[in-house]
Amino acid sequence: MEREKILQRFEQDIERISAGAVLDRIALLEKTAQPQSTDFLDPFQQRTADRVLHLFKDVKSVTWGGYPEAERARLLVYPSQRQADKESVPLAFIEVEAHKADGLTHRDYLGAVLGLGLRREKLGDILLIGESKAQLVVHPEILSFLLTNWGEVGKYSVSVKEITADELAPTPPRVREIKTTVASLRLDSVASAGFGMSRSKLSPAVKSGQIKLNWQSVTSASATVKEGDIISLAGRGRVEVAEVRGQSKKGRIQLLLKKRI
Repeated sequence: MEREKILQRFEQDIERISAGAVLDRIALLEKTAQPQSTDFLDPFQQRTADRVLHLFKDVKSVTWGGYPEAERARLLVYPSQRQADKESVPLAFIEVEAHKADGLTHRDYLGAVLGLGLRREKLGDILLIGESKAQLVVHPEILSFLLTNWGEVGKYSVSVKEITADELAPTPPRVREIKTTVASLRLDSVASAGFGMSRSKLSPAVKSGQIKLNWQSVTSASATVKEGDIISLAGRGRVEVAEVRGQSKKGRIQLLLKKRI
């Protein structure tokens, strides 16, 4: 199937970019007959990749991010006549410990790595271990660079070492259920209920791209959300629209939201 015809199946630019990256790997696979891997994909990009792969019956794939609940993962494509499993997906793992630090966040570690000039797609999940330690899943090609050049998180000095996949220590996310009603399924209305903020306070966050819908920045407060969508707000976590339960007697929409805490 022609590349342009496949890309026309996707409406959003970000979907076409993700689909194009997968098509590039498939083209290289067909040329070399060797397995090919993408960079790390977020769940939205993974769903786009699945739509592309559905069109290629002679291509198999494995998606793996280092542990079963990983959010970000790499996609490995390989010929259907060959075998591959999660161990075939190229990954590396590091542990970073900040000295005399207290309460460092996911954002702190991510910002420190990106501040070294690395791209987000070279990084998988970041697992917080206590108040001053984190584990990262990374692309093997940046492992040596991180071990050599990563020396700080914010104002704190850090030590970095390579670890194995077996040493990863993910903790199950804590989730709080929120039963609420909203006037409409507008993004700002649902986000307001999920994050406990007024719509007027959310407005600047929406306009500045701090709110994401299904891992993609959205700058329209009136964007419509649906059951299964994930809304995230920088510094405030994320909310899943777990159920849309119909209308209340007063005509408002009943929702069950799940907020990661």
